[in-house]
Amino acid sequence: MTIGQRIKALREQKSISQIELAEKMGVSKQNLYKYENGIISNIPSDKIEAAAAALETSPAYLMGWDDTPPTTEDTIVKLIKAQYHLNEQDVKFVMDYIKLAPNEREALRTAIEAIKKIKDAD
Repeated sequence: MTIGQRIKALREQKSISQIELAEKMGVSKQNLYKYENGIISNIPSDKIEAAAAALETSPAYLMGWDDTPPTTEDTIVKLIKAQYHLNEQDVKFVMDYIKLAPNEREALRTAIEAIKKIKDAD
């Protein structure tokens, strides 16, 4: 599977339009179309990183270096540990809290709410 095919598959899986993803990546819809269809195969690294962030995956998965896409849970745990420096107990609280989210797109928003609760308690 090419990088473009991975981007397209994840975009469709997450029900994100080409226009929405293109905006998040900072490219035109036409360029995203060219990426997805292999017309442009040398995608700039900043655009790969932007696509990975928007699609809640890793640049390594998009590049084909890692065959297993990270789960939303993996992404959230990594974000929490890197950005908020929470201890394991607080990370577990956040992960339990996001199980209340109705879908993956709401999971990050729910995680941020839980983090705010922890920070407010400090």
